Amino acid sequence: MEECQVRVVDAQRENANKLFPLILQCLQKFPNKKKKVIAISGGSGVGKTGMAWLLKQRLEEQEIPAIIISGDYYPHRVPFYNDAERLRVFRMAGLAGLLEEQIYNAAVRNELRDLQIQNQDANDKLIIQYPWLAVYQKKGDKALEEYLGTEKELLFSEVSSVLSAFKNNEQMLMVRKMGREVHDVWYEQVDVSKKQVLILEWTHANSDLLKGIDVSVVLKSTPEQTLENRKTRNRDKGVESPFVARVLRIEQEKIDANLQKADLIQDMQGNILSKEE
Repeated sequence: MEECQVRVVDAQRENANKLFPLILQCLQKFPNKKKKVIAISGGSGVGKTGMAWLLKQRLEEQEIPAIIISGDYYPHRVPFYNDAERLRVFRMAGLAGLLEEQIYNAAVRNELRDLQIQNQDANDKLIIQYPWLAVYQKKGDKALEEYLGTEKELLFSEVSSVLSAFKNNEQMLMVRKMGREVHDVWYEQVDVSKKQVLILEWTHANSDLLKGIDVSVVLKSTPEQTLENRKTRNRDKGVESPFVARVLRIEQEKIDANLQKADLIQDMQGNILSKEE
């Protein structure tokens, strides 16, 4: 990843200026020669990549060489197929819920098919019009919660192994890379012999399933802010769909539920939040 590819706005620079001294304080708790791992996590679109690059710059200004690794390269499936799997998980669980509650019939079948074709079956505003949709969405949500941000979706153990190798002073790391097509998965050997800090930027970098983090930073946003950022980024197809909004909400709920584990929490206005806040 080249720095010129990372879009950084003035607000992010200001946020990084507020955050960096606190990160330095956290790093000073560890022995100088010990290699350290900083995690930058938060909702998709919150600005993790830009923040990681800004922190890398500031570390190197302090003569602390650093490297960035993205956790986005560590799902089981490339984005197209992972998005499809998320939707499959939601829809199959929703359908099973309708059968379990014995409210599935020919009329529901036809209504559901039309909603799925229109990508509106995750739209909770339609529950008044289609009362059975409440059961469908509730069961779909439960299945999504059991998939998103878990080992079913992501290679936590492999990321943990990379972090462990770095902290054990291995000279070279084999780092995973991924594009958006099924054939775009490969590995690159990276020289980390002179790096003192590894920055992991990843939505799920504050998860209990990940091992080896020394300083955990969470960039806090609401699902609405995250959605707006994704629209601005314009990288993801279907970003405005009700299903994407549902995924973002569930991911944010998981991030929020684990905030007590974070060392530093910063909102999008740059405020450093206490865990109680």
